[in-house]
Amino acid sequence: MRHPRHSTNSDAEEGIPHVDEKGESWGYVENAGQDNPSVDSLNEAEGRKLIRRIDLRLLPILGIMYSISLIDRTNLGLALVAGMQEDLVLAVGSRYTIIVMVFFITYVTFEIPSNLVLPKIGAANWLSFLGASFGAILIGMGFTHHWGTMALCRALLGVFEAGFLPGCTYLITCWYTRFEVGKRLSAFWILSVLASGFSAIFAYALTLLKGKQGLNGWRWIFIIEGAITIAICLFGRLIIIDFPSKAGNFLKPKEKQFILNRINADRGDAEEDDINAAKIFKHLKDWKLYSWAFNMMASTLPGYAYSYFLPIILRDGMGFSSTQAQLLSAPPYVLAAIMAFISGWTGDRFKVRGPIIAVHQALTAAGMLITVYGKVNAVRYFGAFLGIGFLQFCVPGVLTFQANNVTSHSKRAVASATCLIGGGIGGIVAGCAYISKESPHYTTGVWTTFGISMASIALIVIMDLYFWRRNKAAQAGGMNEGMAGWMYTL
Repeated sequence: MRHPRHSTNSDAEEGIPHVDEKGESWGYVENAGQDNPSVDSLNEAEGRKLIRRIDLRLLPILGIMYSISLIDRTNLGLALVAGMQEDLVLAVGSRYTIIVMVFFITYVTFEIPSNLVLPKIGAANWLSFLGASFGAILIGMGFTHHWGTMALCRALLGVFEAGFLPGCTYLITCWYTRFEVGKRLSAFWILSVLASGFSAIFAYALTLLKGKQGLNGWRWIFIIEGAITIAICLFGRLIIIDFPSKAGNFLKPKEKQFILNRINADRGDAEEDDINAAKIFKHLKDWKLYSWAFNMMASTLPGYAYSYFLPIILRDGMGFSSTQAQLLSAPPYVLAAIMAFISGWTGDRFKVRGPIIAVHQALTAAGMLITVYGKVNAVRYFGAFLGIGFLQFCVPGVLTFQANNVTSHSKRAVASATCLIGGGIGGIVAGCAYISKESPHYTTGVWTTFGISMASIALIVIMDLYFWRRNKAAQAGGMNEGMAGWMYTL
């Protein structure tokens, strides 16, 4: 693949990093510091060491913070079977469905505005503020005594969680080349996958506090997890690094120039461009953003369905106790973490995105059907393993697919938020389609999920055919994303 501003002899004169066959940029030649004479070259070993240092500084803290936020938003099903349904009288009408759904209404509304604020305030300041805010709201949820108050808290939770995953994605993709970012986003996501699984075990442990201070066990789930969220996110303020062009406290001048040069060699957008209304509306006219948003909706819909309703299916559909339902919700996420890493690495290694996502979505849809229509519990539980095991890669997979095919900071901010609006809509669809009165089979929800998954796979095929044609045109001298020689990733 020919990258922008490289693969020509003149690049060596410009100080552009070498990009190897794996899509990794290492070292740049003597003239790399032409804009800053004090900048020296980095050799390959020094470059790899720097990237590892960035990995360790950026990915673990963001992964941990997002894991906590994901637990905060998806622990509702665990709290329900731990006594919240009885205390808040949620079995009446569609009260539980409303509580699930209102979160996503505010979540999708505030994603783009949040990503536009992030570069102005700074990544560390904004992400830690968001995290501490939704941690405080979670504590408040532990003291609610009316389902309407719980719905209000969930709506506020959506406001502050809206910008967290788009912000993390935006920041991570600005630090790495296109064929490094897949396994990085998967590694970031794996922490949340494991946390999602073992949050069930942790939630069960917290329910053992039932009766302490006169509070039911489900209340302790929210209170303790909210306090942990605040502590971790305030600590994260000290660890998170900003965008490469603003990371002077973390990078030496020659390291900063090295990172900027390798990003420019890969896609030409290392420096931030101004974000204004005209650019936002221009970016929003790109139809591809809505295709990725639909792919993301198809990825999050089964994820939210399993998070909110698997404990109920295990308890009411398979006959397990509430304790067993909580504990049995965890093991499938181990397989999910393994598959997320393998598929993220595979995508980077072979420079392909769409087909891998399509395979995962097809197997997820099959797993959903087995979970509902299996004749014996063992088969149905295998369906949960299959569905959860393959669905969890889809979110980082789609985020990487999108990130690989856009350029400029402003478009990256808008595209990542738009993509994840689709993810939030997946939560709304889950809340509407998985109807309480259809418990524990949720026939409407399962077939809605299946249909959307098939449509998403068809859209991926259409997108890849479009990219293939555009790349052919670029090889003949055309331009993609306003750059000569730049190729879309299929």
